[in-house]
Amino acid sequence: MDQNEKDGASKKQKAPQNLPQNATQSLKIIQDLKVTRSGLGKTMQAIKIQQEKLQTAAKADSNRTATSKFRIDTLKKYGKGSLAYSSLQSGMQYFMMEDVGYIAYVQLKEKNSVCVLADPICADEDLPKLIEAFLQEKSDPIFLHASHNTAKILNDLGFCANELGVETIIDVNTFTLTGNKKQALRQARNNAKKDGIQIVEVRSVDEFLFKAFKKVSDAWLKEKVVNNSDMQFIVRPIVYVDELDVRRFIAVKDNEIVGFVIFDPMYESGEVVGYIANQLRSCHERSYSVVDVIILDALEKFKSEGKQYISLGLSPLAKVDDGEEFTHSRLLKAHFQYAFENANYLYNFKNLARHKNKYRPEMPGTREVKVYCVLKTRFLLTRMYEVYHVLGVSPIKQTFSHLKEKTVDWIKTNMSPKALTGRAFLEFKDKIPAGAEAKSQAED
Repeated sequence: MDQNEKDGASKKQKAPQNLPQNATQSLKIIQDLKVTRSGLGKTMQAIKIQQEKLQTAAKADSNRTATSKFRIDTLKKYGKGSLAYSSLQSGMQYFMMEDVGYIAYVQLKEKNSVCVLADPICADEDLPKLIEAFLQEKSDPIFLHASHNTAKILNDLGFCANELGVETIIDVNTFTLTGNKKQALRQARNNAKKDGIQIVEVRSVDEFLFKAFKKVSDAWLKEKVVNNSDMQFIVRPIVYVDELDVRRFIAVKDNEIVGFVIFDPMYESGEVVGYIANQLRSCHERSYSVVDVIILDALEKFKSEGKQYISLGLSPLAKVDDGEEFTHSRLLKAHFQYAFENANYLYNFKNLARHKNKYRPEMPGTREVKVYCVLKTRFLLTRMYEVYHVLGVSPIKQTFSHLKEKTVDWIKTNMSPKALTGRAFLEFKDKIPAGAEAKSQAED
């Protein structure tokens, strides 16, 4: 069964008729925190209807299509990659092989050119077969966030495999906070306790929690240095309604939610073996990171449950240093390295990598794994522009905006009368048109 199918999220969805049995848990949390329950439930269904357009998890078995059920069953068997769950996000298209697996992608401009999200979802031994079948239909794909195994198979088939960055993974059972290098994490946890911050897991989302999440998220986006949007595609859109196997942890101070982390599941043989911290938000201004405090608390809980991993996600373009193992594009390598050092106005590449480095990947308990961008080098820079567009990045627009801001800042700093002294002021004064100075004094 080889076919492509638009994601079911594009179809009209019916509002759920019944709330989950554990929907009252969040109400209990609110009561424990002495937060008002005024207005709860009035717009619950309206909120869920809006969010279902982004919802990845399928509804009850009776509401699933055969292909949707196939993808979810396959995901639970083989979805051990950190972005496997993101393959179910809204807007994806799929190439599927019966009894083998599927590949999630989005269409680019050219018919045979698509952008594939991470690794195909299948058994390791079926990976070459699924990729080769896919290439018969889509001969010129770009694989983003591919693992070493996928990169090797494609490299052997004539594709270039370039390092895209590193993914930071915590081994839950061996990670500790001991050592001088992890002092910042220990201090964050201790300061949060002094500030009276509580970490609570929320199993179900109601109207109150939806509004709280939205408030924190909006405040966080406004404070972002680069822009007011997230990286798309490889960062699954934030979803506030209940989802299959997704975990949510919140930070609460003085009866107010001041941060949250949403964890997407990673599967193996039908069981959840780990999570990726997919969405991290905080509106609490402190010298320490509230999201780090949430992650550390969640880590302890996952450890008690026998989970194996927490992925902190990709640090795009970090530590790109392609060696001789794979055939790669030198031009693309230079582009990635330059962007990491000089184009942080496109995305906070350095800050993101610096934050994850606090977990010390050079020490036992944390490791970094290379992630790859795999493609053919035909019209390389033009195609990379399409990839940036898929990721929600606009290089040309953001570059012009950055240059404009820099120019305005330079003018304010160097051309104001207060900044001009001595000879520089006299030279500046000589350039003022005749009569302009007298007119300015008269206006004053």
